[in-house]
Amino acid sequence: MQQPEAIVAFLLIVIVSVVAFLYALSWRVGVVTLGEKENRLDNPGQRFGNFIMNVFAQRRILAKNIGIVHFFIFWGFIFICLGEIPLLFEGLFGMKVPFLSTNPIFIMVQNVMSILVVIVLIIAAYRRWVLKPDYLYRTSEAAIIVILIFGVVITEWFSTAARLALEPNPAAAFAPAYSVIASWLAGYSKEALEKVSLFFWWVHMLILFGFLVYIPNSKHMHLLFSPFNAFFASLEPRGAQIRPMNLEDEEVTEFGVGRIEQFTWKQLLDSLSCGECGRCMDNCPANLSKKPLNPKKLLSRQLKEHMLEKGTLMLKKGLFNTGEEAADQVEKVIAADRQAAEILEKSLIGDVVTEDEIWACTTCFSCQEQCPVSNEHVAKMVDMRRYLVMMESSIAPELQLAFRNVEKNSNPWGVGWANRGEWAKDLDVKLLSDDSDVEYLYWVGCAGSFDDRAKKVATAVVEILKAAGINFAILGTEEKCCGDFIRRAGNEYLYQSLVAENVETLNGYGVKKIVTACPHCLNTLKNEYPAFGGNFEVIHHTQLINQLVGEGKLTLNKSGGAESQKVVYHDSCYLGRYQQEYVAPRAVLQMVPGMQLVEMDRNRESSFCCGAGGGRMWMEEHLGERINNMRTEQALSKNPQLISANCPFCITMLEDGVKVMGDPDAPIKVMDPAELIVKLLH
Repeated sequence: MQQPEAIVAFLLIVIVSVVAFLYALSWRVGVVTLGEKENRLDNPGQRFGNFIMNVFAQRRILAKNIGIVHFFIFWGFIFICLGEIPLLFEGLFGMKVPFLSTNPIFIMVQNVMSILVVIVLIIAAYRRWVLKPDYLYRTSEAAIIVILIFGVVITEWFSTAARLALEPNPAAAFAPAYSVIASWLAGYSKEALEKVSLFFWWVHMLILFGFLVYIPNSKHMHLLFSPFNAFFASLEPRGAQIRPMNLEDEEVTEFGVGRIEQFTWKQLLDSLSCGECGRCMDNCPANLSKKPLNPKKLLSRQLKEHMLEKGTLMLKKGLFNTGEEAADQVEKVIAADRQAAEILEKSLIGDVVTEDEIWACTTCFSCQEQCPVSNEHVAKMVDMRRYLVMMESSIAPELQLAFRNVEKNSNPWGVGWANRGEWAKDLDVKLLSDDSDVEYLYWVGCAGSFDDRAKKVATAVVEILKAAGINFAILGTEEKCCGDFIRRAGNEYLYQSLVAENVETLNGYGVKKIVTACPHCLNTLKNEYPAFGGNFEVIHHTQLINQLVGEGKLTLNKSGGAESQKVVYHDSCYLGRYQQEYVAPRAVLQMVPGMQLVEMDRNRESSFCCGAGGGRMWMEEHLGERINNMRTEQALSKNPQLISANCPFCITMLEDGVKVMGDPDAPIKVMDPAELIVKLLH
């Protein structure tokens, strides 16, 4: 039991630490509230379920094997925190806490978990400072956290063990760390043991409350914010997470995000939730191809530091984030305070994030797929692109040409709109304008209509649908670009005008079911069009082929003893990660006799982008390595006889890659699964 003056000193430490903690926390919460409003309180039951699975069950953390290290640190720390209760009361007042001080099972589990924390911390430290993977930063902050955790655990062991050596507790007999240390100390006098226990108790408490103060002021503030981020994670389909934009609101004077406070509060919360694990940067094609974009650095350093700097100043000066009154206030502060002016005049795009970083993103969704704390990266990139395109008219020349082509001819190739249905002139395909009483609309897409390579896939799909007896039609000249790349490249005005025209056409014909060979069209029609009144059942052609064969509606001729063929399959981002469809394309490929399906090292959820998404199909790669060449090299490393992909953009990018990376004397073909299936119809 402590002396009265010691208890008073302890209470002062507690009060000062808690006040400092709450003070730092309040400023960070305040900064988040400066963001734009956004409703993330819908479906509380589902959100709570996600919270339980992703926080307590650590589901997203355990998606990677190394996540087991964090799992044990997390749960070990929970037990360590529970162990603080008996340590506190016994050390201060000599009181034993029911159950926590007397239950042998709890004491054993708590002690074993603290041992596991030490072990996994050693593993984590070895990875970070010895193996030195690029995606883990070796900072003083990381070292301080490791030292503090070690300090908390070791000092608790020695304080408790010294007390056990002094007053044996049968309930702690099976606590290994306590028992071992207590046996070391058993020969010391009562007075020495009391001093040892007291010394380590005070050191422990100082470290513990120092840790409390340090957390909200360090990168480990994610311990506080990431659980909330898990609860508030988007429940929208992955392809529908780009923020809606009301272009008819006359009060809106800025479009997109050109200032940090124009992000939503959830987007700001992301930065505080980032644990800097590096999974995003280790799976980002832009980062891995040595382009300027590093999603981890963007969230955890660039945006967070600017947000805290500017947001804290705005709170202190009582500034708002929108409206004419807010603009007037900002001007007054800039005129009166030179130091504040430097912060307020710092440009989000240019001073904090470069245009090259913003345009490097392929919107492949890999960063979000890998992120264990539910951060949402892609929408931020699109929001900043919207500002560049709609407010600054800062657009790459080749992308500007694609926009103009869509404006004039409703396709990025710029081919006359009247030629959209020419690819099917000899295939006897119905037009919806001639007969709208069909089961499926075949949405051909711009690539299938105008790109010579993609036309072959479109033709194969038509032949398969006919062989299965599917009643279908196409729109022909009435079909326009779905708008996928246009929205992701920031041109929301052009995107919404296309959507309005397409939805009017589709609803006018009463379309209910759509099949398409383009995952980009699939995602946009299925996940984004409902916000504009277009509600359709949309399916990828590989999904439909798999379904038709399973139902016996499509019969394949598998006789003939086909020669064994080794094929490596590439998961497209917009069918894989966006739609979470990995089974159907593989099932279709395995229908081909003699097909030996081989997986790339980066496959399924971890598939590597071809480089064409997010409008990059229409932009040159001026920085770093070409992403398509990197993906092609990954495919060729498996020594395949054939590469298969399910997306017209992916096929184009991989074929270009084969020309550069492959053997010119033995070129390897890149084929859509439909092109292989159509050969089995005769």
